[in-house]
Amino acid sequence: MTYSSILTPLGIVIELLIFFMGIYAGYFRKKTFGYFFAFTFLVYAAFDYMGAMGVSADILSILNIIAILAAFAGMYLVIKEKIT
Repeated sequence: MTYSSILTPLGIVIELLIFFMGIYAGYFRKKTFGYFFAFTFLVYAAFDYMGAMGVSADILSILNIIAILAAFAGMYLVIKEKIT
């Protein structure tokens, strides 16, 4: 048994928990950046799952850049909220 066979599913579960936390922050706390973080970690969960299933590196790199841009947008909103 390798570490990846244990840690990848665990990571996916944690990423999905963060997804739900982001939805909570967005919907109940009315924090728009929560939706961006939810989307980011949903994409990361898909990235990990698809990587484990052997999807091509090209598709995974596209998912990675989408997640990075969503996290960037979320962080922008966090910083913008703290300044104003």
